[in-house]
Amino acid sequence: MLSLGCATYERKPLALEALATDWSARPLDIEPVIDYFQSLTRSHDPSGVVRFDPADGLSLSEAEAVALHFNPQLRQSRTAAGVPLASAGESGWWPDPQMQASVLRFVNRGGRPGGFKFDGGSINGVNTGLIGPAGINGAGFERTPPGFRRISGGDYVDDPLIVNASLSITLPISGRLAVEQDVRWAEYSAAWRQVAVAEWSMIVQLRAKWLAYSVTARKLELSRDYAARIRAVTQSSDRLASVGELKTTDARVLQIELARLRVSIQALETAAEQQRLDLFATMGVAPDAPLQLNPEVFVSNVDADVSQRQTKLLESHPRIQAARADYEFAEESLRLEVREQIPDLNLGPSFSLEEGFSRAGLGIGFPIPLWNRNRQAIAVAFAERDAAAARAEAVVQSSIADMAKANTQLRFATERLALLHAELAPLVDKQIEETRTLLDLGEVEVLVLREALRASLEAKLDILDATLARAEAANLMKQMLSPTWVTDSAQGRGEDDS
Repeated sequence: MLSLGCATYERKPLALEALATDWSARPLDIEPVIDYFQSLTRSHDPSGVVRFDPADGLSLSEAEAVALHFNPQLRQSRTAAGVPLASAGESGWWPDPQMQASVLRFVNRGGRPGGFKFDGGSINGVNTGLIGPAGINGAGFERTPPGFRRISGGDYVDDPLIVNASLSITLPISGRLAVEQDVRWAEYSAAWRQVAVAEWSMIVQLRAKWLAYSVTARKLELSRDYAARIRAVTQSSDRLASVGELKTTDARVLQIELARLRVSIQALETAAEQQRLDLFATMGVAPDAPLQLNPEVFVSNVDADVSQRQTKLLESHPRIQAARADYEFAEESLRLEVREQIPDLNLGPSFSLEEGFSRAGLGIGFPIPLWNRNRQAIAVAFAERDAAAARAEAVVQSSIADMAKANTQLRFATERLALLHAELAPLVDKQIEETRTLLDLGEVEVLVLREALRASLEAKLDILDATLARAEAANLMKQMLSPTWVTDSAQGRGEDDS
């Protein structure tokens, strides 16, 4: 374990093998999933009667709750948003003080002009003031002791060390730290908006995949029912053909229809299995998990009036909100780089000990914004803000275009569905009724019966396709105007996270 200051480091290895082994048996009825389920269903059932119970198969709401917790892309997005959150939470601290110290010692004691030596003692002269009647005495000689040197004023220095120490504290008079906090929180806000986009996008995709799977399941059910009807008619026609009451070619037509239908059913079964696995992958559930899905074809209710949809789109669409947050981050980053032009003040005490003499003082320093003035960073920040504005405009245009396409698909699918119910379905029903009447009288032809049954199946399949197109368009429109996500912002700085 490595310790740096108050933080500690401990190695944390990946456990990918354990994940692969335990994935299939991972329980779904855990607290986060139940919380997500309650959050999603609270608006539909405020009493809280609906319970999360995967044992009887997953409904759409239950599948959404599972996906919101286990979807791997969402987990990755939420974890990535934790990086700027951690940075924002620890931003704004003053820089740590800087301590500097140095110790020097004289190592070169060589001679100097005049024969003065540092290592050996020497006589520098005679002090005439000390000459007495008896002549020069020992006190009159001025000497330099061994290892000492003389300085101006006649004193001797016996300490060959030079010690310097200083403490520097940065005073953020520029206000940069407060702006840096705003930048870091703006960065986190942009990251959180991306989490909301990921959750919203996942729910849109999950509902579209759920609708497709449900329609395929319904088509499979109708095809199997049609196959049972054809099989029954084929058995009857084979008996009639064996006694000569029906042409062999007519009986073979039904056999061909039944074989063709088996191929169609097998294709639908393959599509349903692929769609089921795709739903499992979206939910973050193992492909071999013992889990059943309860298919459901639904149509979302778009409440917003047509004249108000664009205004609501600009206010609510998660991608547009994310683009706004991205632009705000670029704006705050530019403000920080401009603020970086203002220098901060470095202030602190200093102390020195040189050859026995000590000195104390106060140091001050700051950069002079003369040439650099943070030009490069400011230019880049201006360009980033322009790029963010262009990205936001592109998102708005793309969202408006997507809404227009969804609205067109919704309108035409609704018209097609109404047309099928008003014109085609009654004709098919009438044909089936008349065919059954003739069948009871023993006057029906095999080909007529086959065409009537096939027309009934095709009409029902067309109605399912139109229902799917309408449901997909309504789902997308609903999520663009009233988006769904569940992860609240952890910013806690007064932002409206609704």
